[in-house]
Amino acid sequence: MVGERQIFKLSGPAHLTAVDWSDPDHRRCIAASLVQGVVVQERDRQEHRHGPDAQAEKWWSFFKFKLIQPLYDGVDGSIFGSVYKWSRKAAGVCSRPAGAPKIVVAFRGTVKTRESLARDLRHHLHIFINRLHTTSRFHTGFDAVKTNVDRHGCENVWIAGHSLGAAIGMLAGRKIAEAEGRFVEAHFFNPPFVSAPLERIKSKKIKRGLHFAGSVVKAGLAMTLHGKDTRIESQRMFSVLQWWVPCLYVNPKDDLCSGYVGYFGNQTAMQQKGAGGIASLAAQHSIRVMVFSAFGKEAKAGHLIPSARLNVNRSSASDFQTVHGIHQWWAPDIRIDCTEFKLGTDQKSGGSLGG
Repeated sequence: MVGERQIFKLSGPAHLTAVDWSDPDHRRCIAASLVQGVVVQERDRQEHRHGPDAQAEKWWSFFKFKLIQPLYDGVDGSIFGSVYKWSRKAAGVCSRPAGAPKIVVAFRGTVKTRESLARDLRHHLHIFINRLHTTSRFHTGFDAVKTNVDRHGCENVWIAGHSLGAAIGMLAGRKIAEAEGRFVEAHFFNPPFVSAPLERIKSKKIKRGLHFAGSVVKAGLAMTLHGKDTRIESQRMFSVLQWWVPCLYVNPKDDLCSGYVGYFGNQTAMQQKGAGGIASLAAQHSIRVMVFSAFGKEAKAGHLIPSARLNVNRSSASDFQTVHGIHQWWAPDIRIDCTEFKLGTDQKSGGSLGG
């Protein structure tokens, strides 16, 4: 039996019948729908649904995309990503609308079925120990992004992902930005940020104090464990990355991604108090990565980035399935606070957006 959340007409953003590609709400809904298309492709594969029984296609064809390439895990054969192309023929127009991507590379989050769960959780472990960049799934995903950026130009490509898929996409976009200075538009939903769940603390004073103390400790460890040349190189790479501004979509009640709220908020607060140098140094480093490095182990804190357009879902919900789920991001009544952050500057814009 097909679950309701897999059926586009029952649970997808079917309300978005007239797309305005300049509207950030529309872009968010479409990116999330394409990510869900990867999830449903994998469910179709597992449940041997073909032809009229398959449910995935509507998640992208509704927005005039066609599937170019599913991305398969080389170990268990599961579909973890997809490459989509916007179709002029399907849209019935002569040219692509301004703002619409030509290509979207999308990565799914965890699929909670017997066939996929163990392999997906193994990748979550790699996120926790900052070694996701060593996995075959990341390399396959990165190759798909790199190939399409080379072929179509970074201005015509999007990266999108949810949870585990957001982590893969972020590493891919970051690597291209660092190595080539090309900045791909990115939409990451519930991106993992492994840290203590400080956003659960109601006292703002205590929360800010803990963030400040944590930054001082990380900056101190970076000064102690890394030589001057290593710190200079880290700062250089972070300076390159500041021009890449991915869209992050987080729910403050989701402990797996809510750390981004404090991460960027703490940077701004410390800069305003004249401690920008400490904030900048701390923002570049993860304690786990520094400990691994001290013992000669390779690790990469791919989730630490200097800039982002942070979209925080302020709608009321508390159960984990909702606050960590992809479906929340196309709800018509969603309430979002959006702020753009860039390391070394004050926040550039803020406000509330509706779906």
